[in-house]
Amino acid sequence: MQNKIRSFNRFKTTLEKGPIIQQEFKSDPLEAIKKFQSVSRFNDKQIYRLAVLFLGLIVLTICIGAIILTGLNAKEKGFEVPDILVATASTAIGAVAGLLTPGSYQDNGSE
Repeated sequence: MQNKIRSFNRFKTTLEKGPIIQQEFKSDPLEAIKKFQSVSRFNDKQIYRLAVLFLGLIVLTICIGAIILTGLNAKEKGFEVPDILVATASTAIGAVAGLLTPGSYQDNGSE
């Protein structure tokens, strides 16, 4: 039987109130924990994709806005794209690059 757990407090309450579960944890904790299933609204892939999508949209919106501002004010001498647009676009590009770059995770068996 799989118990669906949404939070640690619910897991703790289930463990405190269930004598059978307590006995299983005393005898073999690793096997007993497998009976619990973590429940989440989103999986990691969905969150990752949403983050990349929104950051990409931010970059595109800012770039298009900067092009429009530059086009509208091209006749004025010395017009530059506002620094806040440049900084925000650079940050979003860096965030997308950070998400797409593989991490240097090394599994050595210890946590």
